[in-house]
Amino acid sequence: MRMKDSLMKIAVKVHDVVALAKRFEVAPVEAWREVVEHVRESMVATLEQVMNAELELFLGQQPKGTNKRNGFTTRTYAIKGLGAVRVRVPRDRAGKFESKVVPASRQYDEATERDLALLHLAGLSTRMLSHVSGRVLGIKVSPQEVSNALKAIVPAAKKFLERPLAGRRWQYLYIDGTNFHVRRGTVALEPTLVVIGVDELGHKSVLSMVQGDKDSRGAWEMVFADLKERGLDSSAVLLGIMDGLPGLGTAFTEAFPRARVARCWVHKARNVFPRVPKRFQSEFKVGWDAVQYAESGDAARAALKAMKERWKGTADDAIACFERDIEALLVHYDFPREHWEALRTTNPIERVNKEFKRRSKAMDSMGADGLKALLAFTALRLEFGWSTTAINSNKLTHLQYRERLEERRTEAMRSLLN
Repeated sequence: MRMKDSLMKIAVKVHDVVALAKRFEVAPVEAWREVVEHVRESMVATLEQVMNAELELFLGQQPKGTNKRNGFTTRTYAIKGLGAVRVRVPRDRAGKFESKVVPASRQYDEATERDLALLHLAGLSTRMLSHVSGRVLGIKVSPQEVSNALKAIVPAAKKFLERPLAGRRWQYLYIDGTNFHVRRGTVALEPTLVVIGVDELGHKSVLSMVQGDKDSRGAWEMVFADLKERGLDSSAVLLGIMDGLPGLGTAFTEAFPRARVARCWVHKARNVFPRVPKRFQSEFKVGWDAVQYAESGDAARAALKAMKERWKGTADDAIACFERDIEALLVHYDFPREHWEALRTTNPIERVNKEFKRRSKAMDSMGADGLKALLAFTALRLEFGWSTTAINSNKLTHLQYRERLEERRTEAMRSLLN
């Protein structure tokens, strides 16, 4: 069997091309349809030519005379960029031939499968994708097929979540857990432990998203050990910003001996303000804000002293609760002033967790692998924006940073598209 030099060639007569060019001036939509139809016809011819070669190779490997061609069957197959096409798949008499070009088990190519998965992760529900698939792809895709499409990108998701962390020095770590409904036979709430790092340029990155059985000190010790195994330089970590989970601060400083612990002001307020009589809470908040937003650590301590004098005998329990974590609450004053706003609370990581929740709403519940794909996809989208913006929200313009920023933007986009 002699193969032609070119598998696919679009043949259009010269006068047809001229006529087509003229139609683009008056009816561009119809003209585009004609061009696409030429491409579709050429694609069909190419696929059928390759499948015929496939069958010839298959028959050549069989004992001579035991099997022969047996006509063809017509299949509808969706191809990214072209939609659904009708192709003739050759058959053999023994019924043993299976085409790898247009597999019997598939309705669409792998590129389309990845797009379905990405659209699902972007927020379209399985039901909505199934509804619009006939219009977009030319074939009807079931909700189960959309869910199954996630399997195509799970390996890439796991690779991102387990990527090496050497090469950048992470000075701040935001630490928090969030819950998702996960399906493992039955559906139950399961925590995902999230760590966001901030490098020396002030740029954030999702470093870890680990599914665990509970949000506990032991689980976090495992997360910290994994970060170091993946190359994170523990000597570069200077601060961990977290809530008040018992034992978490101790586990953090044991894993990162040079680091200090910062308590989130928002979480602490939830513990303190319920201890203040309701009729006094507005006035109490004025003093609270004077401490939180003071111009320096010394000014903050002076404001706290004034609070103690004002509320003595009225809100002693609230002040005592406040003072227990005061050093961890004021630690941000020991770092660059432009970072104070970002270091006061765990808001940066909570905003990320809210984005994870928003993305998962359309899915109701998902398997563990589907959750990994969702988290990785969402993190990559966030990384693209973070690559150009530091934690103080001022765009970096210094020339020495531009090349590194461009490399990170390119890397984030490449990961997202692939």
